[in-house]
Amino acid sequence: MASQVIGSVVLLSLLSSVYCGELTVAFSPPTVRFGSGGILRATDLDDVLAASLGYTPAQSSPWKGLTITSPFSAPTAAVVVEIHGGGASIRQEGSTYGLKEDTSIDDVFHRLKSVYGSRAQRHTLFKRIIITDRSGDDRIQHSIPATKVLNSSLEPDGTFLSEMSALFLTAQLAEEISTAPHGGQDVIFLEVDSLSQVVKTYGLGSPQVVEACDILRTELAKVTDYMRRLYKDRVLVVSATVDQLEKITRSTRSIVQQFEDSALNIATEYSSNYPAIFNIILWLSIILFLAVLATSVAMATMDPGRDSIIYRMTNPRMKKDN
Repeated sequence: MASQVIGSVVLLSLLSSVYCGELTVAFSPPTVRFGSGGILRATDLDDVLAASLGYTPAQSSPWKGLTITSPFSAPTAAVVVEIHGGGASIRQEGSTYGLKEDTSIDDVFHRLKSVYGSRAQRHTLFKRIIITDRSGDDRIQHSIPATKVLNSSLEPDGTFLSEMSALFLTAQLAEEISTAPHGGQDVIFLEVDSLSQVVKTYGLGSPQVVEACDILRTELAKVTDYMRRLYKDRVLVVSATVDQLEKITRSTRSIVQQFEDSALNIATEYSSNYPAIFNIILWLSIILFLAVLATSVAMATMDPGRDSIIYRMTNPRMKKDN
């Protein structure tokens, strides 16, 4: 009996480790504070990001790790770096939480865009960029990190190093597409996929994976510093290290992504506050119209001799002058 209980505990721990990644808040402004909150479900990540940007969450989340200290100085940008770690831990500086992978980060982005994009009262940029191997780019070749164990002439080492070089260069595109200077907000998702291939090839405890994690940690720190300078510290920088669920759902997501930017004949999506605002404006307009109409009719049918104080005050003076 004891052996069965121990076997069940081990099995549950293995299942939880397979479907539990990491979420690290590398930087957050003083108005958004992250404390102890336990494991965060990926299905609640969009509400956490939306609340950080100043929106009211679509549903109450049981996760209590986020505290909004001031609702009047919301961040102007949120940057999420998705990392396919293959089970590796990056161990960044910042607040780190367990991430239960009950949905993909791609689904989190699309839900954030569809639900909160329609609520935005000012222009909001939603951009998802997949960091790819651009080995033919001269800038990539000149900025490949120096290595001791990894070999850029071998695979998957070369792909990983190329993506690490492209990560910071791609992050710099935010300055060109940002809407923050015009009063908007930016929501940018970056995806790094090559670390999982390094883990798959060499194993978790290998020197190659250790060096790859160190390089990735350095590049993420550079991206965080750049975003802080670009948005003047009014930015939320988060990295999500995912494990197995992304590989399972990738083939399904590719079908949906084909229609992301296509012009479909779909009705405009309105927020849940639309009916209340519509009724308030409609009935207030009707009441004001009736009030103006009644006032105009009363003034038009007024008897100058009886109802107007103007005529009462000027009438004796007119007789005296005569």
